[in-house]
This record gives sequence, C-alpha cells and structure tokens, in this order.
Amino acid sequence: MEKEKIILDVDTGSDDAIAIVCALLSEELEVLGITTVGGNVELKNTTDNTLRVVECCGKGGEVGVYMGSELPLVSTLVPWGIQGLTLPRKEERFNEKVRVHPQHLPLPETKLQPEEKRAANWLVEKLLSMPDHSVTLVPVGPQTNISLAIRTDDRILKKIKRVVMMGGSHDHYAPTQGAEFNVWCDPEAVEIVLTSGLDVTMVSLDATSHAVLNREQAEAIRAIGTAPAKLVADMIEQRLTASEKVLKGAPGQVVGAALHDPLAVCAVTHPEVLKDVRFTSCHVDLGRGYAYGETVLGRNYYGREDENGVVVSLPANCHYAASADAGFFYHWLYDLLAKAKK
Repeated sequence: MEKEKIILDVDTGSDDAIAIVCALLSEELEVLGITTVGGNVELKNTTDNTLRVVECCGKGGEVGVYMGSELPLVSTLVPWGIQGLTLPRKEERFNEKVRVHPQHLPLPETKLQPEEKRAANWLVEKLLSMPDHSVTLVPVGPQTNISLAIRTDDRILKKIKRVVMMGGSHDHYAPTQGAEFNVWCDPEAVEIVLTSGLDVTMVSLDATSHAVLNREQAEAIRAIGTAPAKLVADMIEQRLTASEKVLKGAPGQVVGAALHDPLAVCAVTHPEVLKDVRFTSCHVDLGRGYAYGETVLGRNYYGREDENGVVVSLPANCHYAASADAGFFYHWLYDLLAKAKK
C-alpha cells in the first residue's frame, strides 16, 4: 500500500504533540517533514516540543523539523489589537498553574536540532521537487508558513494534493466571540490558503468538539505501555484538567479533552471520521472589528445558482466538517498506538 505523503505544520502544545505521534507512527502516512510556527506557545518552544516528540517516537534523524515564523503576517501590526497585545505567547507572560498547552512537554530534553533551512524556504524547495498533486499539507496551527510559501512561489500549488487543516468555527468560539484560535492568530494567512484554488478540508472546532476523550480512555491508552502512548495519555489528562478548571462554563466551550489536531491527522486517511461535511463558500473576516478572524460560511440565500440549481452566496471553496464520530476517532487512536507497540 502506497503511503500518503504529508507535511505537518504545527505549533506544538498538547494536542499538536498527539497529532505528531499519530502521523509518525501511522502505517498509512509518510511524513516528509514537520514545520513549526508560533501559536499555542512561542516559536522556540513549539520547535523544541516538536523535536522532543520526534525523539520520543524514535524518528530522530529520519524526519526533519523546520523552524518557521514566530509572528503572523499582519495581525500583530496594530499595537492595540488583541493579537498585538498577546502574540507571541512568550513564556514569561504565562504563569498559570493550569494550562491547556505546556510551555515544555513532559519529555526529556533532546539533543535534536531543527534543520538549517527555515520553514517557508524548505516548503518551496521540497514541494517543487515533488510530482504534481502528490503532497497533502496538514496545518494544525496558524498558517503563516504555508501562506508565505504560496506567496513566495505559487508553482508549489500544483504539487499540493490537498490541504487538511484544523481551524475555523461556526458554533464554537475561542479565543473571541467569533473566531477559532488558529485562524484568529493569522487570519490573512488562512484567507490566502482559502483563495488559492487548493482543495481544502477544514476540520473545524465544531467537528473537533465532538472528538472528546475521558479519563478512562486516557488510562486505557497509558496501559499500552510505550513512551508515545504515555505521552498521549499525559496530554489527554492535562487537557482534561485544564478543561475542568479553566473552560468550565465558558461560552462555546466543551468540558473534556477535545483532541483538535489529531482529528485532522485521522481525517487524512479516514475521512469517514468527519460528519456533516459541507462543500461551501468559506472566507475569513479581515475587517479588524468584532469578527476579525471569524470563518464566514456561505449560509445566505441571496446569491447565484450553481450548476445544480443550488443557491450559493459565493463559489464553494472548502469542505467544512461540522461534526465527527467520537467512537471511531478513539478506536483509531488506540489501535494506532497499540499496533506501534508490536
């Protein structure tokens, strides 16, 4: 069976770490490289965390890690904007006792180092060396690196098979009343991807909020007994604790260990895990008002008719997943980790 070639783009905190484990241990995926970006934590920590996970999975020297952009394209340039006040997420700014994303993963320090090339440059070089429509991009953080690569050399577009991204929302929001975090960090970058003509699947916060695991499932994963399984269990429990103490009662938030980024990795080879997938118009609000960074779906009835007579506001450009099969997702995760033990 030919493996699906992917490039992961991550801002490694807790759920990114699980996504990396799943991608590296999957028998169905070939990870060409991992690029890092500032997001959940600052860039130096997302990169160090990523390297620690690579070593934990025994892939040091096999899969390169390429350091990318610390800051978004433009969202931090207005000094009074929320992004300008809170990004990058410097370690010294955050001293909460309970965090969804640890600054440093609970793994041994590693001697692994990022590759010399920076992420956007490596993406252009690597993609141009590949056959047409051969690589799936899996961004599970802000999409600064990918948008920079597209703007640098749009010849890479024909090399990309599709984009399976984690981000966006319609009914669930964080960190603002209208936007999901990954898109909110760099709204312009996501709009560049959505208007590029690429085949985009958006694994939204609406979908990932159905991929919630509990403590019993975390303990079952821990019992597998491998270092990657222990890391996954630790991250699930960290997210559970943070959810119970920090997110409880917050509007649009689900209390539980929602594993956002691993669901996107699962969807690459098992699209059936996604439910209520709509091929629709999707764009990002760039107006810098209350809705800055919100993903706006085509949902009005005052537009044109498509070739099937369906009224749409703008041409469809995105497969938007609004739900997910939680049972399928858990069994996929458990089986992947258990099989890697053999």
